[in-house]
Amino acid sequence: MSQSVEQVPAPRLIETLSLSDQVRNLLLEGLTSGRLRAGDRINEAELARTLGISRNPIREAISGLAQRGFLVASPRRGHFMRAFTPQDVNDVFSFRICVEAFAIRQALPLMDAADHDDLRRIVDRMIAAAEQEDLTELRQADIALHRRICELSQNRQTLRAHEGIDTEVQMLVAYVDLDHETPMEAALAHVPIVEAMASGDVASSVAALEHHLQATWARVLDIYDKTGPAPVRLAGAH
Repeated sequence: MSQSVEQVPAPRLIETLSLSDQVRNLLLEGLTSGRLRAGDRINEAELARTLGISRNPIREAISGLAQRGFLVASPRRGHFMRAFTPQDVNDVFSFRICVEAFAIRQALPLMDAADHDDLRRIVDRMIAAAEQEDLTELRQADIALHRRICELSQNRQTLRAHEGIDTEVQMLVAYVDLDHETPMEAALAHVPIVEAMASGDVASSVAALEHHLQATWARVLDIYDKTGPAPVRLAGAH
């Protein structure tokens, strides 16, 4: 039985963002955390009742996510979380490697000691989160590290390209639930990247990054090859 979005606990909405932006962020968090799965239906009526708002900002948020390809529409049935194929996995990870490797090549000549300390602090966050088995903090620190590398490139197009696929990467990894990799293993896998970058050697830094991303790519693809994406279903369907 697929999970419906009405089961997601209602957060406290704030005034600094529009209602549609807040609903979009709520749904994105559900998509990238694994709480919503491939084929899960977004129930507009239940979501409006849970959040205590009208359906208009919910429709606006859903429409925006559908335009970005994170949700798919089914006539007379509503919107559902996107299901990925092995080709999607290959497309996303191959492009991610290109973007982040390019970011390292651009970033290293521009980085100073403070920048390298910043990367080490993020890895320390990951290790501390792994020790506490705080998977949410671990995931956020992981995202922060890869994003920071792209920011350090000082190339807006590089950062934009990374942001364009980051949500899909998170959705893919959340769907497969990499339970064969412990939190500490996930954290420590980033240490060689930061250490190589600290050495200033571009080639070894790119090689460390590619090794890390290719290992994740292989694990995700293996699971998709074995299980395939979940079919799109109505909530409550058997």
